[in-house]
Amino acid sequence: MKRWLFLCLGAVPAIFVVTPGVAQERPNGLFLTSPLGVSSGYDDNYPSGSRLLDDTVTLLTTPTFAWFGTTHRTQLSFAYQGEFEMFARNTGEDAWNHAAGARFSHRFNARWSLDGADSFLSTMDPTRRLENSLLMLPRARYDENSFYTRLAYRYDYRTVFSARIDNSFATMDLPETLAERLNRLGTSGTFMMERSLNRHHAISTSYSYLFVHPLEGGIDAINTNSHIASVGYTYTPNPGLVIRATGGVTKTRDTSLTGTAAIDKKFGDAWFSLGYQRYLGFYGVLPASGTPIGPISSGAAVAPDAIYQVVAFRTWGNITRRIGLEGTVQRALNGVTVENRGIKSVIAQLRVSYKFNERVTAFARTEFFGQNISEFLPYPLSRRRYFAGLEFTLSRPPELTEDPRKHKPLPPSERDDRMPDTDHPRPDDRDHREDR
Repeated sequence: MKRWLFLCLGAVPAIFVVTPGVAQERPNGLFLTSPLGVSSGYDDNYPSGSRLLDDTVTLLTTPTFAWFGTTHRTQLSFAYQGEFEMFARNTGEDAWNHAAGARFSHRFNARWSLDGADSFLSTMDPTRRLENSLLMLPRARYDENSFYTRLAYRYDYRTVFSARIDNSFATMDLPETLAERLNRLGTSGTFMMERSLNRHHAISTSYSYLFVHPLEGGIDAINTNSHIASVGYTYTPNPGLVIRATGGVTKTRDTSLTGTAAIDKKFGDAWFSLGYQRYLGFYGVLPASGTPIGPISSGAAVAPDAIYQVVAFRTWGNITRRIGLEGTVQRALNGVTVENRGIKSVIAQLRVSYKFNERVTAFARTEFFGQNISEFLPYPLSRRRYFAGLEFTLSRPPELTEDPRKHKPLPPSERDDRMPDTDHPRPDDRDHREDR
């Protein structure tokens, strides 16, 4: 009975809100901005409490239900996406996961604008759902809420100044000693300048102050203050090649050098990216192709007390008109233990899709999560997942038309991939995956 309830909650509401996508500058009303996904596969060595389990799992991912309200200067949107996990043997692991969010933007005039977003994630599998996270966690209810607001001033056609505030908290059902480490509140403030020198060269500078406060008492209940300054450079010799680099200094208890270097190359309709990143604690990710190095991302509020070093390879896009590819390999050094032992992590993910028509897409996905040692797990992690399924596009998202009379849009800020996307999807960015 519980399984049928899950299926009805996920599939039935979508049938009654099928809305045809139309090209419009100002979308208003309810839309389905991602497909309905059904997949099944095998999850091997997934951590649950103090045990490693394996089971056959069925995933049902609802479409993203998004409501838009748009005027000449303002856009407001709300979105929700649900995911149902159903286990063949370990039925006690069945879960209903949630991702919800809100976005707003307002243009006061040609120079001043205000935007912001709030995202909420509640999941029983944070290792899988926390994108770009190298923190391996067992199955348990994880809740996270993140909010940001940014005020931007366009000094001229090429230069934008902005001030941004981020706030986030994370809680998880863990033993008390571990909860002290994870249940935290983080707040950051960022000042940033972005300037396009010409169509090939762009620079950015930023300063961020980060404050992390533990929500639990205990031996690790210590407030953390961090200062982060950085300079970024983006070189775009042609639309199919982007070279990005940033360097900076981070000051917590100690002073550390941080930075990134990445190159993105487009072959046909597919992008390939190779990069290296050295950053503080759990914060910061390699931005998507063409996205400026942005302000600090305060995702999960883990104490920023370690320097992460990550080498990553990514690919996304279409190999042919019908075949799509999306893959990631990340190799990281996540700081050291109190015994001075290096914490090493590996994440590998690959998804191949085949588009039968505009409505139906088949896909296969495999994932690997590995870590040699973790304070959250009493054993090394070597988790493998193999899944295949179908996606059904019930309606097209609103297609925003370009208005040549408008001023040049502000450079995009750092993306929060934990929130269902209510904006028009970009060719190099998939938000409707089967496991989200």
